[in-house]
Amino acid sequence: MEKAGLTNGYSKNVLAGAWENSSVIKIADNLVILNTLDFFTPMVDEPEIQGRIAGSNVTSDIYTLGVTTIASLLTIMAYPESMPDELAIGMLKGLGDFCREMGIPLVGGHTIRNPWPIIGGAATGIGDVEKIVYTRGAQPGDRLFLTKPLGIAPAMAAYRLRKEAEGKELLADVPEDLVEKAINKAIDGMISSNKPVAEVMQKVPVHAATDITGFGLKGHLSNMALLSKVDIVINNLYVIQGTPILSELLGYPLLTGEAKETAGGILMAVSKENADTLQSELDKHKIQHCEVGYVAAGKGDVTILKDSKITETET
Repeated sequence: MEKAGLTNGYSKNVLAGAWENSSVIKIADNLVILNTLDFFTPMVDEPEIQGRIAGSNVTSDIYTLGVTTIASLLTIMAYPESMPDELAIGMLKGLGDFCREMGIPLVGGHTIRNPWPIIGGAATGIGDVEKIVYTRGAQPGDRLFLTKPLGIAPAMAAYRLRKEAEGKELLADVPEDLVEKAINKAIDGMISSNKPVAEVMQKVPVHAATDITGFGLKGHLSNMALLSKVDIVINNLYVIQGTPILSELLGYPLLTGEAKETAGGILMAVSKENADTLQSELDKHKIQHCEVGYVAAGKGDVTILKDSKITETET
């Protein structure tokens, strides 16, 4: 195995694989390529918005590692024969518009027929081997910052429910404007690229980072804690305004950090010495963020304090 240059089944040039947000493969002395793919069924009825969400979600896996250059993106799409072609075209347009705005060449892809629609893509990034920010690397004493508020699942559940008579009844006791603002904030967050965060990580030393997506806050932090061999404590839950109420009503585990997110923010572990600089750079880039906890010595546990502060974003 050693003679073949393999470790645990991988080439020695594979610096990260299935355990990371994106694979990282060394191809030259200081050059790495990153590959990731992501796809899902639509979350919103508006096809162009759904396309943008898909673009934001798949590219986030590369931006999370502090890489700002995405060389190309391939589309993955599927939809049933009964779905009007204009809806598929709308999703492709939204994905294409997102890529153009981020300077990402959309170079092709593959479309098939499927009983339900799917949209996503496969992205390839290029970076400097010395500047990659892995999920591993968090150190005791680090402060934790999150760049997008949590609460996508309950907000989008409300989006679906208010389109149905029974759902409207269920939401009847929640102020309509609160529901509307929560939904708008959730959608705005999902279509917002994490590229500016990657640009900040190129300027400020960050020990570790992960985006918060399908495994929820606790799931992704568990991965960081285990890989870094530290404990993580959350004492401040940064959430979309109104989503704690929606979570309680609809049964989502938002306040225990277990609700799923989509195209979420990036959580960064940074030393106390660099924390103020990080916040300053995030402010300069007009990136919303919140300090949510800290890293302690340990073996991989994640604790979300029962008396955690709840910080709701202002719309």
